[in-house]
Amino acid sequence: MFARIVISIFLIAAGIASPWLVKDWMDWRADEERADRLYDRVTGLSDRLKQLVQTSDQGSLVSVESTDEAGEEADQEPYPFASKTLRMLKGVIPASMATQASPNHPYFKPAEVHATASSKLIIEETKARLDSELGSLGLAPGDPVFIRVFKEEHELEVWLRNSPDPDYTLFKVYRILDWSGGPGPKLQEGDGQTPEGFYFISRSRLRPETRHHLGMDIGFPNDFDSFHGRGGSGIMIHGGGTSRGSYALSPDDMNEVFTLATLALESGQTFFRVNAFPFRMTDKRMEKEWERQPRWIDFWVNLKEGYDFFENVNVPPDVSVNEGNYEFRIH
Repeated sequence: MFARIVISIFLIAAGIASPWLVKDWMDWRADEERADRLYDRVTGLSDRLKQLVQTSDQGSLVSVESTDEAGEEADQEPYPFASKTLRMLKGVIPASMATQASPNHPYFKPAEVHATASSKLIIEETKARLDSELGSLGLAPGDPVFIRVFKEEHELEVWLRNSPDPDYTLFKVYRILDWSGGPGPKLQEGDGQTPEGFYFISRSRLRPETRHHLGMDIGFPNDFDSFHGRGGSGIMIHGGGTSRGSYALSPDDMNEVFTLATLALESGQTFFRVNAFPFRMTDKRMEKEWERQPRWIDFWVNLKEGYDFFENVNVPPDVSVNEGNYEFRIH
């Protein structure tokens, strides 16, 4: 009787999951870097099987949050089938029901990601080295962080805020070694594009243990991406020479960015924002794109609103999504 119940549950689950599994398989077949993606899936499966055996021995189920607390890597979506279903439903939900692109999303519940021994050592050494640089600007390790990314210029800016002061100060501009695709947003898994838009990173999205040299998941797709049917997962800012849809920095630069981000989140910043742009969106630069990139010009005009917001007030805007467009306000 027990065996029949188990088999029945398995068949029901397989029936529900099969459309997504077929889609994932087709995406994988279309991916030029499928060897890397296969590696990710096989290693992820082995980790899940280990976890299943451990929880069976203990006679209890372990939640996603407790898995994170155990310090395991979580480059994949915590609830892939549910997340994909949610993104599909958002395509038909009335625009008036659109939600804020904020950390209130149910799949972004706070979860502790413990640093590894190696990442702790990196953070300690990097913090000691950055103390004097930060001090010269009136800043300190642990100050709130804000990041801007510019594809065309291959630049990643790290801004920090001295707690009593609402304005942010530019600390350093880092060279992006690699990013995938060309100008324009990421549309789907395996399209070879790096996202553009407004994202955020909480403690649960830090990746101290990854195949790359440290990493931070930017949270693609956000509510805007989901509204427009865009999908993908595991998009990061990480160290290393290759991109695979992410933004890659040198290991030394990633040490600094990861250290500043970690210390800010440990010091009380709930999350920090990452604004990713195709280029520096000045009026003069935008004029060049009106005829060259008609497909994305409306999208970029919307991105420019957020770019101009920070340029004018020196404070990152609070970002929400309404009727398929980003909206910005002071927070």
